Amino acid sequence: MYKVIIELKKDISEDVLKKLTETINSAFDNRLGTIANSHISSPYRFVFVGGEEEFTCLQIGLLALGEEKTFMSNVAVWEWADDDEPEEAENLIEIYSKPVR
Repeated sequence: MYKVIIELKKDISEDVLKKLTETINSAFDNRLGTIANSHISSPYRFVFVGGEEEFTCLQIGLLALGEEKTFMSNVAVWEWADDDEPEEAENLIEIYSKPVR
């Protein structure tokens, strides 16, 4: 299973939290499918999980979020993980923060 883990900064306003929640959820409701947030105990944490069939939907969601300036400036943790290869987890903040050459 593939997993996207997102944790927003805790010091954001309610308005920004609401906007980011909509942005994050809509990123994973895209032309290739819909994946719901499977973590509901905290409004600051989001976990999207899918198998091979949802892989591309997860990827499109990542690309959409990487282009969102409000998201990038308010995310504390953003990771991509593969349950089959947990040692290969990637910090997406690092990847998306690198300048494009």
